[in-house]
Amino acid sequence: MPGAGQSNTWTLEIIDDATGALPVAEFTVAFNDTPTTGGSVASVTPVFGGTYDPLTGNVSVAFASGPVEIEVGEPGGATRLTQMSAEFVPISLTKNGAPTGNLTSVEIDENGIVSAIYDSGFTRTIYQVPVIDVRNPNGLNAESNQAFTLSQASGPMYLWDAGSGPTGSTVGYAREESTTDIAGELTALIKTQRAYSSNAKIIQTVDEMLQETTNIKR
Repeated sequence: MPGAGQSNTWTLEIIDDATGALPVAEFTVAFNDTPTTGGSVASVTPVFGGTYDPLTGNVSVAFASGPVEIEVGEPGGATRLTQMSAEFVPISLTKNGAPTGNLTSVEIDENGIVSAIYDSGFTRTIYQVPVIDVRNPNGLNAESNQAFTLSQASGPMYLWDAGSGPTGSTVGYAREESTTDIAGELTALIKTQRAYSSNAKIIQTVDEMLQETTNIKR
């Protein structure tokens, strides 16, 4: 119950049901009203029947069955007894996290560092892609989807950071540029073949004209 005329000072009465309705101990609890630690225990003063240890935040009361320690809370503490009306009202608030955002893209730099970029402007490094080196690249087994596997001829693989050692650097957004366009390559091949046929036909026509000129001269 609150003290008369003092909203931050309360009277704490402890009753032992085994001995009756009268309190066996009484304490005066004052609460802090500062902006940083408001609502926490400021001080606990024993009135009768018990003691208070500010280091542990416990009050000790002698019941009929023996002494009992009750956790009240140390002065300025953020747990145990508070004057707040809600259980989860914070006494102090600190922020050290990143703002909430949605993943917009993933990029890789020349050192193989993969970064996730969020719409909040926050960038986070999530992985570093290693580059593999083998003693004999020509000995690798060609697989589907432009993949290769190790063989006895290629030797074991060695992992290096991109841009260091005997390996090169990585290039972002280069996969689409390196992938062969089958339709485009076939079109270019047909154009080259037609151009070759046309040139051969021209050479043949010129040769026939020269042959006719030679025959006329004779």
